[in-house]
Amino acid sequence: MSEELFQEPTGDVRAGTMRVNRLPSAYTRYMEGEGIPIYRGPGIHDVRELDLKPWDRMGVGSAFIDLDNTTDLIGLQVIEIPPGKATIPMRHMFEEKYWVVEGEGTTELSLPDGSGRQRFEWHKNSLFAIPLNARFQFVNARSTPALLLAGNAAPHMINSLDDLDFVFGCDYPFRGRYDGSAEFYKPNTETVPTPELGRAMWRTNIIPDIVDCELPLDNQRSPGYRRIEPNMAGGYFWCFIGQHVPGRYSKAHAHKSGAVIMCLRGSGYTFNWPSEIGPTPWKDGKGDQVERVDYVQGGIVAAAPGGGNWYHQHFGSTGTAEPLRQLFWYGGPPGTQYAEFGRTNKTNTWTNADIEEGGRSISYRTEDPYVRREFERMITGNGGKSTMNPDLYK
Repeated sequence: MSEELFQEPTGDVRAGTMRVNRLPSAYTRYMEGEGIPIYRGPGIHDVRELDLKPWDRMGVGSAFIDLDNTTDLIGLQVIEIPPGKATIPMRHMFEEKYWVVEGEGTTELSLPDGSGRQRFEWHKNSLFAIPLNARFQFVNARSTPALLLAGNAAPHMINSLDDLDFVFGCDYPFRGRYDGSAEFYKPNTETVPTPELGRAMWRTNIIPDIVDCELPLDNQRSPGYRRIEPNMAGGYFWCFIGQHVPGRYSKAHAHKSGAVIMCLRGSGYTFNWPSEIGPTPWKDGKGDQVERVDYVQGGIVAAAPGGGNWYHQHFGSTGTAEPLRQLFWYGGPPGTQYAEFGRTNKTNTWTNADIEEGGRSISYRTEDPYVRREFERMITGNGGKSTMNPDLYK
């Protein structure tokens, strides 16, 4: 069937419309064609609550998570491996990380031709990476189900190639990413500085426990904030783990869509609002434009869910006995998180610097008074108290 021919306008009439008819991307068509649920919205209270359906590609119950304005930036999926079962072996041309929400099991891994074969174990709270195009299979030989949350760079690759047979069927061995060495999945906690910002980094392909492991002091997001940035499987799919001291909360900061945040420890909530309405939305009568997502351990939320540069701010709400620990995955093409610095931001000032310093963070002393009041209400309601130094607000 031939397409309708374009009709050139006459006189001063403009061609087309001023409303974009956005066609489904290749990644969207992929999700919709896999026959499993797709959960959409700004966040998920707890991924354990999701209803999963059998996924032919992996052979286990699964679902996609499509958080607001992250569709073509980051892939998210949940899989559940029943007791005594295994996934179908597969490989794919995109980077991927798995957080083990519940259960334990093993991964059998090799290069596409079957060489470099090895096996490693994982359990609840492990984080591990699957190297680009390595052949892998998950095995659950235990008596309880295993629930895993995956984050990946599938959207960028699938949208670029638009050929699922190639994405899931290429036999090229990326030996620079995985060479089958016996040390590949040996945990490494040697702390080195990141090349971009000099923050703490581990070069490791597995972290046995990301919930209770010790994190280096960072102090960027809040007083006493701890953080580690794992560089995994030689990849560019960026992630980090951060933790706020009990009774303290993050400054609001703004950046583009692409980041998703998982609650690893404690419980909490996140505020998101468009930067166009300013740093004090409640004070300015625009509090109805702020989105709030509450979550527990196992919850997930999008940062900047409305596109553009949205402010977002994270709070623990479990009192003063439990810190808020979070896992951050950042989607998009490699280097997206730093792309605008040195281009639109010619001073190279990082997001976490206060607005007065040229960054994009709202200082505690200039934030909306509602933020502090609501935090204190939530934390005292759970039997705790704020440990924020009052001098921060002066």
